[in-house]
Amino acid sequence: MKIKSSKRLKKIDVTKRICIMGIGNYDRADDYAGVAAVEQLEKVTFPDNIKIINAGPVPESFTGVIKKFEPDYLIIIDAANMDEEPGTLRVFTEKDIDTAYMVTPHKVTMKMYTKYLRFFLEDLKALFIGIQPKSLTYDVEMAESVKESIDYLVQYLEDMLRK
Repeated sequence: MKIKSSKRLKKIDVTKRICIMGIGNYDRADDYAGVAAVEQLEKVTFPDNIKIINAGPVPESFTGVIKKFEPDYLIIIDAANMDEEPGTLRVFTEKDIDTAYMVTPHKVTMKMYTKYLRFFLEDLKALFIGIQPKSLTYDVEMAESVKESIDYLVQYLEDMLRK
């Protein structure tokens, strides 16, 4: 398994302040992917320059937490319709985020979200990790391919951030 466009993650200076935020809705099968990833990351002990945020379906509620932490990097993990095989992982920048539809019903687009944060944190660099869902149906279990991708992503991020 691999992460498409992972070179964008490799450019992150892991000595800087990094915030990882997972977004998703527990009741909607694979839409839970971002939250499932950060739930695993919350169990890992990271250095103080790493902050993990479980935003559930409301990332808008965490702008204050992000601003207070003052990260250099914001990594947002969410289910994204990329017209790929279920479980596909891809990294997007703000420039190309419009090519993936982040499926959580956000009140604001992710591009607008980071634009707002940059008003307060002008040097903030944002990356988005999309996970292709198989199903967004209510009360359905997460697809095995999505679970495997989450496990892979969590291990990748853990290895990257603990260097």
